[in-house]
Amino acid sequence: MPKFQASIAPHRVVRNSLQAMNAALMVGCLAYAPSVSAQDLTRLQNLLDATPAGGWVKASTGSFSSAWPAGAASVGTLYPTQNGPGAIAYAWSSFAWDSNSSQMLLWGGGHANYAGNEMYGWQASTGQWTRESLPSLTLPTNNGTGAFYVVDNLAPVAAHTYDGSIFLPVNNMFINFLGPSYNSGDRGKTFVNGVASNNGPWMFDPTKGDANKVGGSSGSGYDPASPGGNMWINRYGQWTGTEGPYAPYVTTAYRNEGGKDVVYLTMDQGSSHFPLLVRYTVGDVRNGGLDKWETIGVTVNTVTRGGTATIDSKNNLMVRTSFDDTRGDLAIWNLATSNAVNPSLNPDIPVKLIKADGSSLIMTDDMAIEYDSANDQFLIWDGKARGMVWSTRASYLANGALSRNWIVTPLTSTTAAQPAGNFMAGVYGKWKYIPELGAFMALDEFNRTTLDAAVWLYKPLAAVPEASTAAMLMLGLGMLGWAARRRVVP
Repeated sequence: MPKFQASIAPHRVVRNSLQAMNAALMVGCLAYAPSVSAQDLTRLQNLLDATPAGGWVKASTGSFSSAWPAGAASVGTLYPTQNGPGAIAYAWSSFAWDSNSSQMLLWGGGHANYAGNEMYGWQASTGQWTRESLPSLTLPTNNGTGAFYVVDNLAPVAAHTYDGSIFLPVNNMFINFLGPSYNSGDRGKTFVNGVASNNGPWMFDPTKGDANKVGGSSGSGYDPASPGGNMWINRYGQWTGTEGPYAPYVTTAYRNEGGKDVVYLTMDQGSSHFPLLVRYTVGDVRNGGLDKWETIGVTVNTVTRGGTATIDSKNNLMVRTSFDDTRGDLAIWNLATSNAVNPSLNPDIPVKLIKADGSSLIMTDDMAIEYDSANDQFLIWDGKARGMVWSTRASYLANGALSRNWIVTPLTSTTAAQPAGNFMAGVYGKWKYIPELGAFMALDEFNRTTLDAAVWLYKPLAAVPEASTAAMLMLGLGMLGWAARRRVVP
């Protein structure tokens, strides 16, 4: 694939060679203003009110590419179509839902796909995409690793995000824990005087979003005349405890604990497929507060790689997808037994997902799982059958122990309108439950013809049809097994 200015090393030479493109890029900037900051869900709620339960409705009204910098869709080394901003949507990516401002925040690219580190927003109130920053100038380190760095080190290098994008409503920040970065596929670095250093996680301040400003400092953009918005914060070292291991296949789940933003992550040291369970408590970022890392569990019973995670708030469970059907389709931790002193005392619990006919649902990396707190159910979507999702619930045995087998039910869409699906690189974090809507939001696969990635809403069924008695007996659950959910985990 074409590299993003990979062959040009000197800063001044790169800038001089891009003057014509820079001028074109600035023309496109003037049409965009910072996104709205007030929460407005009226439009989305009206769409859902007109949608039958179990159905989909398209919520976006404009094209994703309408927010790209000018020149992004032209063939060339700066923004080639096949490797351009579309990769932010399709290449192992995730979005975050900014519940304070009712907007989707989308950032990514990375590895061999795209070097642009600009942020995009999708506005609930209008259905339109906006650009929240201009891309930084990114240069090769020339240290033999293939790694690139951002010239002022004040913004992150573009990276695959997998399930690593989360919004922090208490701090009003977007956070990403980074994945394979452009062009090395390794963890992104800062690079000063020939020395590479670790960085991140990175936070983006949505109140500073501006389509006419680069995300870092003035002069750090592809047009050196672009003003800087200083939108990013590097949280590296701003913590207590030991940093969780770098994990290219990170999964995340959020909840508010005692008025603080808390992110639960699975982080896989050395790509072993047996990740650690980590709790990351965020301090008061704007007032000098420190974050806190704690390893609180281990994986020994399931095999994980990509995928997603969510928190069952009713039963206090951390749930993430697995991909080894012989061990389990889900890896589950009881958060009540989290152990920061001896994480090995809190191992994962393997759970198999069983269909009504007794066969197993084969979980893959493509599947994304989210918890519907209003209806106490998990919905799984992989986009392969377009609008079909799978529903399951935490199941407990009569003695209060978590069952190792959960019934999973396919839910065929009740609407003809459905996302296209068929993701090239999996759903990952492009499937989110939005509590304030009581619905799910999905970012569809990037369409290389229309240059769009549509935003869809899914209205869940309040009551999912229960599995047959025969299937429940086959699992050894009995008729009372599903109902006797006493929220006790061994």
